[in-house]
Amino acid sequence: MLNVGQLVRDLRMQYDPSAAAGIPPHVTLMFPFIPPRDLTEPTIDTLEKLISRTRALQFSLTRVNEFEQGVVYLEPEPAEPFAELTREISRQFGILPFGGDFGEEPVTHLTVAIVESAATRQQLVNQLGAEVPIVIRAEEAWLMVGTNGTTWNIVRQMRFRD
Repeated sequence: MLNVGQLVRDLRMQYDPSAAAGIPPHVTLMFPFIPPRDLTEPTIDTLEKLISRTRALQFSLTRVNEFEQGVVYLEPEPAEPFAELTREISRQFGILPFGGDFGEEPVTHLTVAIVESAATRQQLVNQLGAEVPIVIRAEEAWLMVGTNGTTWNIVRQMRFRD
């Protein structure tokens, strides 16, 4: 979980179904990952080894942006350590972020809202723009399983290298 400030947490609870289902503010590394029925201890251990080779890092959420699908998100800087870890997970497990729907190259981000209304998105962009930069330290990654329609649960918390 990242300490991103009350406004970001509140907006996520209001506009991102994953927040209400239990997913805290996060920079996405890989979604979807392995289906829960196929998650084995050796698979999780392999993922944890990848995570533990990555240095904990301080970063800033510096810009507010939008995906065409109505997603308002914050961009981390530097983004490359997150993108490289996503590429490593992709190579190791033979999967692409978002199933390859948006290409092979990851777009590192923290989703704040999923909104159809362009006016509401613009309002959110303006609100968030007044809050950035937000400085954060990433010290761990979480493997979670679940759905937005029910709940998401932590399978394992994995520490980055100090």
